[in-house]
Amino acid sequence: MVKSRKINVGITIGDPNGIGIEIILKSLSDFSLFQECNFIIYSSLELIKKQKQHFQIDTPSLTKTDSYEDLSDTKINVKEVFTNSQFNFGESDKELSELGILSLKEAIKAIKGNKIDVLVTAPINKDLSYSNSFKYKGHTDFLKYYFSTNPLMLMISKELKIALLTEHIPLKDVSNAITENIVEQKIKALETCLINDFQIKKPKIAVLAVNPHSGDNGVIGNEDQSIITPVVNNFKGSLSSVYGPFSADTFFANENYKKYDGIIASYHDQGLIPFKTISFGKGVNFTAGLPIVRTSPDHGTGFDIAGKGIADYTSFTNAIKLGIQVFKLRNNLD
Repeated sequence: MVKSRKINVGITIGDPNGIGIEIILKSLSDFSLFQECNFIIYSSLELIKKQKQHFQIDTPSLTKTDSYEDLSDTKINVKEVFTNSQFNFGESDKELSELGILSLKEAIKAIKGNKIDVLVTAPINKDLSYSNSFKYKGHTDFLKYYFSTNPLMLMISKELKIALLTEHIPLKDVSNAITENIVEQKIKALETCLINDFQIKKPKIAVLAVNPHSGDNGVIGNEDQSIITPVVNNFKGSLSSVYGPFSADTFFANENYKKYDGIIASYHDQGLIPFKTISFGKGVNFTAGLPIVRTSPDHGTGFDIAGKGIADYTSFTNAIKLGIQVFKLRNNLD
């Protein structure tokens, strides 16, 4: 059903000691974004004000909001979820990191309650954020628990769409984590996402091998022959065309990736190293397979450059724009 109101975009602040608020404000300095969207930052008004003053960023005015029925469509709405306005750029501080988690939890409640339409999350520090009240490896792990689903981490840029079979787990655990069921589930999730969220009617999907040289017929491991290949073969005749397993060391070197609409990597670095080499600073982390639209930038908290005013906000802006694009496609909005 077409909505007459603007799209509500909720934004979480990430770690206040990192570059999160800086890239948020720099992105929202693009006044044209407000033509079709309302923006709600989950924070304290004073914290956003202080960092805005520190960086001297020209944005629409800030306003505190208490009601989703009374959002300003010309100002940046700040929904107060805490009152603390402290920050120490570049410092590791678990107490301040907790503010980013409070921001996330409130925004998640809002999108589940249909108060916001798109969720864009600034980076958290996984180590500092981990606590008795947040025992998760990151945003995706938390979203998996909260929505009781199996989301797919999908890195997106103009050049690439790379999904992961396994995410933030030790390399020694990768082989045991990959089963036929997992491979099938992830391929189906990517297929559904490409068709529904990106309007690719018959996507071509490539699956990368677990082992070097696809295992060399079992000489370097048999996971590719015993697990990946049978699942790929089972997809013949489906909505999408699935190919693989491809040896990862040459797959990106000859631009073979450009032949495919989506790629599935076996483990985190196998997918993220080529993605960040080709697209770093421009890409978006999109969580596929959720009933909501959630995006984030392709980088971390940036403690080493926090407070210096030099953080590149391209990825965060792209995360906002991709979130809006997917929401409109899902809801048949022009």
